[in-house]
Amino acid sequence: MAVGRFRRTCGLGGGASPPPRQLTRPVARRSGTSTVSGRFFRRSYPTTTNVGRTPCSNAVFRPGRTAQIGYANKRSRTSASLRHSARGRSVRSWIASLPKPSWLVLLLPLVVACDVADAPPLAVFVLAAIVVLGTVTLIGKATEEIAAYAGPLWGGLLNATFGNVTELIIALFALRRGLEQVVLASVTGSVLGNLLLVLGAAMVYGGLKHSRQTFSRTDAHANVGMLWVALTIIAVPSLLRIALQLDPQLEASQLQWLGRRISLAGAVLLLVVYVAGLCFSMKTHRFLFMPDSLEATHRAHWSLRTAVAVLFASTCCVAYLSETFVGALETLLHGGGLAMSELFVGVIVVAVVGNAAEGMVAVFVAGKNKMELSFQIAMGSCLQVALLLVPVLVLFSYPLGRPLVLRFNPFELMSLAAAVLIASSALSDGESNWIEGLMMLAVYAFFAAVFWFHP
Repeated sequence: MAVGRFRRTCGLGGGASPPPRQLTRPVARRSGTSTVSGRFFRRSYPTTTNVGRTPCSNAVFRPGRTAQIGYANKRSRTSASLRHSARGRSVRSWIASLPKPSWLVLLLPLVVACDVADAPPLAVFVLAAIVVLGTVTLIGKATEEIAAYAGPLWGGLLNATFGNVTELIIALFALRRGLEQVVLASVTGSVLGNLLLVLGAAMVYGGLKHSRQTFSRTDAHANVGMLWVALTIIAVPSLLRIALQLDPQLEASQLQWLGRRISLAGAVLLLVVYVAGLCFSMKTHRFLFMPDSLEATHRAHWSLRTAVAVLFASTCCVAYLSETFVGALETLLHGGGLAMSELFVGVIVVAVVGNAAEGMVAVFVAGKNKMELSFQIAMGSCLQVALLLVPVLVLFSYPLGRPLVLRFNPFELMSLAAAVLIASSALSDGESNWIEGLMMLAVYAFFAAVFWFHP
């Protein structure tokens, strides 16, 4: 009997098998729970109708609806995570697009701390100069990004305007503190530095990597011609003053009045020449100055709002750093803490600080066999200093109560003329090599030595 009962139970014959057990899904009417029944378990789950899983007292368990709610919750969480990851990638790409020298801006709190704590002027001077280099790099990057949105014409005008904004701000603060000789010497140093130091270093670096490099002869002749015009207008007030000093009938006050009027007239003419040069090179004869290799517009990596914000913040930082830099420089010059003359500080130190960022870019692109771009950076900076920076300084000196007279040292005028003459000779054939660059560097080093020993 036991064996027969076992066979009947297992359905192996030997008797009628029991009817199959039916699986049913009971509908739960309990408030706040849903019951799921099966052959081996019986479990209750809270019913949910929203993301917060709030119990619903009169909800009926519907597996399809619950699956839809769960899928919607999962999709919203996935969308949020995707937005978060996209935002993170955007920030990382923005940080990666920053030029490496721009990280020097992180030293700005240290400059502020040293300035507030009355640290030694030499330390403040050096730190401010280092941070200025990083800030200038940010200004150049932000200007480049805005130019990508503005187009070639307005982008070129924007680059021309902000190309030497650091030198302008430093010169204005120095002029407000009465350092006229430093201001005029910085103009001389900017022209010498771009024509001899930057262009010479670019020729050496590019010539060692590439035996022969070329650039536009038309562009070179036009820029050199404008430099000669600017040098003539800048030099005339100084030469006229030297000549009139030999006349015993003229008093010092008359010479000062005459120098101011001639400098003001020269500043207006320099601005006219600058605007005419922009129209010629960027509008009417743009095809002569913008070859196909440089015609392609830069692809923007930042949004326009980000670029404008970075440009505004960087300009404000440059204003603060320039005031700190000039204040420390004035303390060092008047306190005897700097074994340099005002002439050497203006020609070498201030000019190098203001042009270091553009100079490095010009040298690096020359190593990539882009001598045309390197030439445009160096010569463009020279023209901006001579045709834009000088007249703006003369015009803004009157509201500051310190009218600026273009009274350069005779050796400054001689060095400027020699630099333009050497550059015009080296650039006349439209080709460059490392030996020409080495000769230009040698001339710059000699001028620096003379300014060091100049009383």
